[in-house]
Amino acid sequence: LPSQARCVISFDWRYRNCAGQFPAASVSILVHCTVVEHSHVTCTDCGWCVMHPTSASLINPFWLRVIAGDVNLVSASIRREVRNVTHLFVHPNYNVQTSNNDLAVIRVNTMFPEFHNTIEPAVINTKILVENTQCQYAGWGADTMGVNAVLNPAQQMVVAPILPMGQCNAANVHANRVLTTMLCAGSITAVANTVCQGNIGGALYCNGQLTGVLTFGLTCGTANNPGVYIDVRQYRAWIDSQFTRTDNPAPGWVPNPL
Repeated sequence: LPSQARCVISFDWRYRNCAGQFPAASVSILVHCTVVEHSHVTCTDCGWCVMHPTSASLINPFWLRVIAGDVNLVSASIRREVRNVTHLFVHPNYNVQTSNNDLAVIRVNTMFPEFHNTIEPAVINTKILVENTQCQYAGWGADTMGVNAVLNPAQQMVVAPILPMGQCNAANVHANRVLTTMLCAGSITAVANTVCQGNIGGALYCNGQLTGVLTFGLTCGTANNPGVYIDVRQYRAWIDSQFTRTDNPAPGWVPNPL
């Protein structure tokens, strides 16, 4: 990838995921990339490992790996490429209570292959999208909520059209939680095949370009809970600046709630 191998990722610091429940980041039929931590191998409880929302969790970049070029979390293909994480840059203004600025950038130890049949660098959307733009979300989330929910080992994709901000901020929907730095996509009504548990941090692609990173709104087929995404377009300058940084942040606590 240009200058550094890169992935744009969003962490839900309130939940530490176990046994494959760390969601894909910048993942779609165009860019297959997922972040894997040690709990994928060592955690035996498939339920959520809940952290107190005010204490967050201690994240060390060396706990993480990036897997690209594959769409199955369990059965590795010959196209799979694995990299270790060297840097983890969390947005300095991340707010755990509002999910504002729920974005982080990671850098890996070596570049991914420039010419590869199943790996391409993500192209970040730069345009304001009109309502009802047909977008796609890809990930490995479960079909239902709950501690016994089972993640899909193979990547799944759903269609998620852009929704009006006013509709998403209605009192019976997200009640003004959708900020101007966010996008709302999916369905207000109850439908099957929507984002669900294990999908937080996954990518929304519109017109083939990386447009959003899922931060909340795990519909799981219920009404009045469409997916809400960080609008990556508005963070382009911050994302790019992380790849010219020369510091190496020490492992530590993620930002405290503001």
